Amino acid sequence: MKNFAAAVLIGLFLLYGVFAIQAVPALGQMDRMEAATRVFNAALGGIPAPVLKGAQGIAIIPGEVKAGFIFGGELGQGVLVARDSKRNWSPPAFISVAGASFGLQIGGEARDIVLVFNTPMSVAAIENGTLSLGGDVSVVAGPAGGDVAVGTPVPAVYSYVRSSGAFIGATVQGTALSLDVGTNRDYYGVSDPLRMASRAIPEPARRFTCSLSRATGSRSKFCS
Repeated sequence: MKNFAAAVLIGLFLLYGVFAIQAVPALGQMDRMEAATRVFNAALGGIPAPVLKGAQGIAIIPGEVKAGFIFGGELGQGVLVARDSKRNWSPPAFISVAGASFGLQIGGEARDIVLVFNTPMSVAAIENGTLSLGGDVSVVAGPAGGDVAVGTPVPAVYSYVRSSGAFIGATVQGTALSLDVGTNRDYYGVSDPLRMASRAIPEPARRFTCSLSRATGSRSKFCS
């Protein structure tokens, strides 16, 4: 009887997850880049300028799907940018997002997520494999508006989430990030565009990088 009940629960979760994911179809490469640009521009009013200026990397995950029926899960696709040794911004690399949880939960939602990486090691971990937020590195809800606490320890990652309305600081414990190697190769011709030597990138990627550079008062070799 216990095995039957467990099978029913797992089946319901999988079925629910399929419906939730189908409700937000996977975006194409150009759509993902343009969606990430829109999400970043929308987040600018909620993320303090000092947080953005101090960032070593920024990940944008538009329309990440989170669903649960006892078991919980999340799936998403987004982009990641990183600073080089001269603090110039890279082109945006495509990333994949996944996570799982267990507990009393039911329902589903699509949400936009912005992650601000405060250490180069956090970005390097994604390039080298998979980074688990809250497992491999500390992640906390980011400060909002113009409020930035002075003298307090800075975590590896700040997180901001918008499920409806404005972006607010919110935790994303258990989320795992990794490079979407196949999509990066299709789009750029390399598996890790964060370290590209070329100065020529597709126009949607250039627009995203230049928008980010203007917002953070930084430079990029991809922007004139």
